[in-house]
Amino acid sequence: MITVNVRFLMVFGIAMFIAGCSNDDSIESNNDSTIIVDSAVKSQNLLAKVYDPCKMLEIKDIEEVFPGANIKITTHDTVPANPLGMKRCFWDASADDMKFVQLTISSDAEAKVMAVDKQFENNRQFLVNAKSISGIGDEAYYGGSGLRAGAGLHVLLKNKGVLLGVQVGLGFGNTDEQKHIEIEKSLARKVIQRL
Repeated sequence: MITVNVRFLMVFGIAMFIAGCSNDDSIESNNDSTIIVDSAVKSQNLLAKVYDPCKMLEIKDIEEVFPGANIKITTHDTVPANPLGMKRCFWDASADDMKFVQLTISSDAEAKVMAVDKQFENNRQFLVNAKSISGIGDEAYYGGSGLRAGAGLHVLLKNKGVLLGVQVGLGFGNTDEQKHIEIEKSLARKVIQRL
């Protein structure tokens, strides 16, 4: 009976040793919190690049939308603003009339919890009136105007591991959907050329 228990303990000990030495790094510790990391994100991180959204559009690009405006960058994320790997750049074109351009770039290179293609699908399904947009990226949708969650043009670029978000404010009360989409597509194309 004692030999059975010793054998059991040896087998159990070897199994625990092997489990402890495995290469499973699907859980990373971040200070005192634990983040579950999507294995697809980890493998895509090796191939994807890191982008600074404020370098993907130039002031002259914003001036084409708002000629003669005094354009200032008021938000510039140099590190991701969240675990999804999203960085923002906000160009203010009018302090008192909600004229602006905001570019967000989420990349697999900086995502900690969800690959950009999953982010794209997840975000789209929570929007009530998301409108599919053709002719740009692998997939794109428009979530309305303004600065509310989900607004703007969202473009997925699978081969780059990037999800772009372009939001334009054309002034208080301007809800011309077609104009917003046209301008946001134009700006997104400029960004895509620079990726």
